Amino acid sequence: MDKVEKKRLIKSLLSGGLTKKQRREFADLEPVDIEIRKQWDESGNSLVNMEIKEQIWKKVKNRCECKKRNQVPVELRWYLVAASLALLLIIGGLWMNTEEKGMQNEYIKIVAVQNELYILPDSSKVWMKKGSSIQYNKAFNEQRDVWLSGSSLFEVTTQNGHPFRVYIQKAMIEVKGTCFDIHQDSEMKKNEIILYNGKINFTPENNEEIEMSPHQKITHYIEKREILKENIKNMDWEDGKFYFKELPLPQLIETINTMYNSHIRLKVNNQVIKSAFTGNIRYEESLEEVLHKICYSLDLNFQNQDNELIIYK
Repeated sequence: MDKVEKKRLIKSLLSGGLTKKQRREFADLEPVDIEIRKQWDESGNSLVNMEIKEQIWKKVKNRCECKKRNQVPVELRWYLVAASLALLLIIGGLWMNTEEKGMQNEYIKIVAVQNELYILPDSSKVWMKKGSSIQYNKAFNEQRDVWLSGSSLFEVTTQNGHPFRVYIQKAMIEVKGTCFDIHQDSEMKKNEIILYNGKINFTPENNEEIEMSPHQKITHYIEKREILKENIKNMDWEDGKFYFKELPLPQLIETINTMYNSHIRLKVNNQVIKSAFTGNIRYEESLEEVLHKICYSLDLNFQNQDNELIIYK
């Protein structure tokens, strides 16, 4: 069983996606039995959160009753496999998504019904885009981990001894106390991270961490396993606003398309293409409001044509 198939099987197992027959076949595999014994024997590892271990073990015992000593029924073995693999995810650092965290019910989930600001228990700010969501442990000040779906901008407060981590699709960001923007595009299968100030380490799955400095951008192409790192200019963030200074029009539209997951197309001559925008965009502004502001500033127009936004002269 190769690594990809193993991870697929783990996800299916923990999310309840295997049939009863598949569960029995999986539980009877000799390597699974060895792995179960090995993990539970060694689970005193200091890296393991013992409360989580106890939650998993109690869940197993509550759902399974073994009436015969020295005999483990197939269904009990299946629950042991699930518990063992859950510990493996914690110990081994495999990437957990929100479905895989279903065995732990001490989490808070916030879904943004519009562009809004959410303040975490440690006073860190999350400027959430409409439709995005975050999930974090109730004991957040002890374990500052956030699982992000969608796009949001983070302003993180520094707490010595308590690192702040953001988990996104196929990657993790460790924060040192800083301000950065995350855009996840599930259709294009890419992540974009822009750092405005402070310091972060970006770690894609199965790869080495990359340190980012202020005014740098990383584009992570997930399927291609390619990472593009570049410097950004003419753009900043402060107090809920993006600030642009003489930002070229094509670059501005590219930025807006990323921010709003839109598909704006320029239909202008070469002279207008050379135009540059100076101004600010509030985080809560709608796409229509932003387009009105840009077009008014640069003496342009926009229209919706065949479900496509077009900016023209």
